[in-house]
Amino acid sequence: MLKLNKYKIVLLNLSLILLFLSCKAKADDVLQENQKEGSNHPFLIVKKEQYPELRSKANAEPWKSMKEDAISRSATGSKNDAYDLQYYVGAAALAYILDEPNAQKHANRVRDALINQYSKISVKEGGNWDGVVPPMGSFFMAILALDIVHDALSETEIQQCEAVILKQISLINRKGSWQDVRSGTHGTWDIYNGIRTTPDDNYYNGIIAQITEDGVSPVTTHYAWERVGGGDSRLSKSGYMDVLEFTGIDKRYYSNERIQKFQRWLFGSSVNCSKEMVIIGDMLPNQGINNDLLHRRVVNFDSEAAGYAAWFHQGVKAKGNILSYILPKSAFPEPVVPTSKIYKNGGAFLREKGDNPNGLHMGLYNIMSQDEWHTHNEVNGLSLSGYGNRLLVNGGRLGEPTRAAYLNNTLTIDGMNHASRLGGGIVEGFTTDRLDYASGSSGGALPGKNHFRNVVLVHAADNANAYSVVIDELTVSAGEQVKNYLHPANETSVSVVESEKEYLAEIDHKPTVTGTKLSIFYATTPVRVTIEKVQSAVPDRYPGYPEHNRLESVYNVGSNGKYNLVTILFPHQVSHPKPPLTRISSADFSGCSISHPAEVSDIILESSGEKLNSFDDISFIAKAVICRKSTAGNQFYFVRKGTRFMQNNVGFESDTSISIYAGGREGIIISDGTKVRLTGPGISGLKFEPAANVISSGNDFVEVMVPKGEVRFSAK
Repeated sequence: MLKLNKYKIVLLNLSLILLFLSCKAKADDVLQENQKEGSNHPFLIVKKEQYPELRSKANAEPWKSMKEDAISRSATGSKNDAYDLQYYVGAAALAYILDEPNAQKHANRVRDALINQYSKISVKEGGNWDGVVPPMGSFFMAILALDIVHDALSETEIQQCEAVILKQISLINRKGSWQDVRSGTHGTWDIYNGIRTTPDDNYYNGIIAQITEDGVSPVTTHYAWERVGGGDSRLSKSGYMDVLEFTGIDKRYYSNERIQKFQRWLFGSSVNCSKEMVIIGDMLPNQGINNDLLHRRVVNFDSEAAGYAAWFHQGVKAKGNILSYILPKSAFPEPVVPTSKIYKNGGAFLREKGDNPNGLHMGLYNIMSQDEWHTHNEVNGLSLSGYGNRLLVNGGRLGEPTRAAYLNNTLTIDGMNHASRLGGGIVEGFTTDRLDYASGSSGGALPGKNHFRNVVLVHAADNANAYSVVIDELTVSAGEQVKNYLHPANETSVSVVESEKEYLAEIDHKPTVTGTKLSIFYATTPVRVTIEKVQSAVPDRYPGYPEHNRLESVYNVGSNGKYNLVTILFPHQVSHPKPPLTRISSADFSGCSISHPAEVSDIILESSGEKLNSFDDISFIAKAVICRKSTAGNQFYFVRKGTRFMQNNVGFESDTSISIYAGGREGIIISDGTKVRLTGPGISGLKFEPAANVISSGNDFVEVMVPKGEVRFSAK
């Protein structure tokens, strides 16, 4: 074996070092040459080979209008404002791709905006939302724009642009308040620089934490649209997932069932018939939804959600921007009008059928998991919209001062705040052509007590206008008081039609259209109703913001600790007047009758459900009954948790308690599995889905053993 002296060893090591440095220099040269030739950029949301297809799209709508808008915005310039700049550079980067003869001009505009304007944006860590969220969202757009125009710039120009981005976003910590916007912008920058090549689990978990298993947002409606929904004020919160998807670093988003459900809920359930956000949680009564850039990429998630989005944005042109043009894999499909939906973990969102901006929309909010800072104490909280307005509001925004139950459309026991913002979810419900029904459980919000809030939206039909019924069932301690809160969108005064019975609220608190009124009818007699002004937003954050009127109805609970109450919410306007309502009361039940035009009448009743009661031509054993009849005969009936209902030889009997709707020769039964005898003229020949065992039948009855769960029946 040869022995090397120490000098030879030194020379050998030196040779190896020089060889390594030589190889590294060559590798760096190759990397720089590849970058110069454009082999690495763009790659965040688009690649060069896609340019021809993107350009060809501009020959037809909606892409044609977006191209025109992008070129126009690029030529207009921008103020030194985070929002204005994000629209500007996003448009200029799109124009760079689509407007080939002027591509260099558009690239230079992105360059100049980054060097001369983004360097002047005020970015500030330390608790100020304006200093963190809008600028970080705008820098997200700037990174994408730079990636696209990268190969049209010199190495010096690229370094100048990158230096501005690095300096500015480095002022914002990677962790802190508004975590998603931090993760989104820093994460996109890391991908741009080749630092992140693996999935971002913290970001993914943060997104999923904002969606219940059924797809509903537990962070209230406004923040659902702004965060996961992709609001322009927080672009990187939601847009980061598109970068992760396109680069292939993390493909857990577009095919994610939970996020797909969220997109359906967002565009299909969280908005009312006039395309306004349903008021839930932290939001102002006039909070609106913008034509945001990321809305169009819903087609990447789910076709059903895309149909709802097409309905929502029908007739509205998308902005010319890289996000609205490049991200969507297709244009919107044909519009699909949303329908009533019930979510076990989230709530019921009930709406009249058809595309009618004056239609009624009712919400019963009840999440079972994942509440956070913007969630209110509104388990079994109500929302109501109709005739182009949001009819009920709440404590507004921002945060803890607006959360308490008494500032929301729910109820309390002895005025005590709810113990939790989480409830027991929606435990029962169904939708039909005539009415929709849902029942929510208070769960842990009222520990040691039970509150089932049952809402029924009665659709307009049979010469009768639409309205809603709220039936509250409570089991509490003897002698306690139930305090029920309703917040009509009224700031002038609520008229007392009849004390402790009927109240009329003009909808004049941030209305969308004028001339709408809401009648509140207490079918179950309260001991008192108090009207007082309450806040619509936190005063120190929104000085001078007008207050609204709240109605507090109070009920004394007897010795058995059980109490039920019925409230009717009847919106109306000149062309859709309110009919007369008459209270019904007895020792064993309470309710009201509604006398619609053309001799159509509704009866609404509540009882303990433990004994046979009779009223007029009705006999029933049930927690609640709603029925309609006219000179033409029975139109429909609804029974909650009952074993008997009969009116003019139309109805049912069952061995155990069921909830049922029947209209004509079709209906729905919800049960634990029981024998049911349905009665009515020509009722034989019913078909049941899923299949049920028909025991016997005749011309005016059918006796059937129904399985557990929901069973629909019809004459086919």
